[in-house]
Amino acid sequence: MLSRLLREALWAPAAIALAAFVLGRIPGVDVWWFMHLAGGAAVAFCYLRLIALAGRRFGTMHAGVRYVLAFALACSTALAWELTEFALDETLGSALQEGLLDTMSDLMLSVCGAAAYLAWQALSESKAQAAR
Repeated sequence: MLSRLLREALWAPAAIALAAFVLGRIPGVDVWWFMHLAGGAAVAFCYLRLIALAGRRFGTMHAGVRYVLAFALACSTALAWELTEFALDETLGSALQEGLLDTMSDLMLSVCGAAAYLAWQALSESKAQAAR
């Protein structure tokens, strides 16, 4: 089950984290806004796939519930990420957060990325069902 989870769901957030790590090392490249947007989408994708995988074992749930749950989990993950940055800044004296505007824009972009991906996925799924 873990290897399937890694193969089908966790690759997306891992790819975004790797891209952020690599791009963060290139001088003059400032794509943090895109990394947060893509990160929100990747985490939402991961949770939606996780829910689908769990549904095979525990039973399926209504599509609306799946999307709301994936969105809520993606928002919670974005919040946990920012709280972790805050905790590291306070305990280690680092400067991961550059202020309130930085933190709030990071949260907003992550939430927007999750919402955009889930909306696109829901529309794609409904079009596929209508075509059948």
